[in-house]
Amino acid sequence: MVTNMKVLIAIPPEKFRDEELLQPVQVFQEAGVKFELVSTHVGVVMGVLGKKAKVNRTFEDVLLKGVDEYYALMIIGGPGTMVHLWNNTHLHELARIFNTKGKVVAGIDNAPIVIAKAGLLKKKEATVVPGQTVREMMIDDAIIVNKPLVYKDRIVTANGLEVSVEFAKLIVQYHDGNPEFVATQSKAGFSF
Repeated sequence: MVTNMKVLIAIPPEKFRDEELLQPVQVFQEAGVKFELVSTHVGVVMGVLGKKAKVNRTFEDVLLKGVDEYYALMIIGGPGTMVHLWNNTHLHELARIFNTKGKVVAGIDNAPIVIAKAGLLKKKEATVVPGQTVREMMIDDAIIVNKPLVYKDRIVTANGLEVSVEFAKLIVQYHDGNPEFVATQSKAGFSF
């Protein structure tokens, strides 16, 4: 069981991908990993499938208080991420601070664009959900690879909800000091 680890989960104030929150949270709970939700404002937020979640901190609040209590920043995707998080300068700053301090910065679905816009994916391999997002990532100089999950130098990108569980497990693996998985067959049908 993992202890003394807290993941900061960045979530849009509306229209997040429910599964991309629920599945990683379940993985974290099973591993004994603490987590906290953060967004543009505090209060109840709703996913595209109707899941509600309570947010107690804003990006600005975390910036003011510091990130020492967190091990990783995980950014959830969805239509709300495009509208509220892609160009959020406070979240970009958080991502840069986490990266500078050697902490994990992770994004799933269309959330890797936040990481790219923060300047952390320049000339680095990454993945993202197909579509308009590929162009957005290329604008910020990311090297797009056709893989469901890409990780290097404590930056993790995943291309969609199909790999939500593997995505979360990788964040837990980083805590244990072993970012390499033993090759196993995943539900998505690939090995890593």
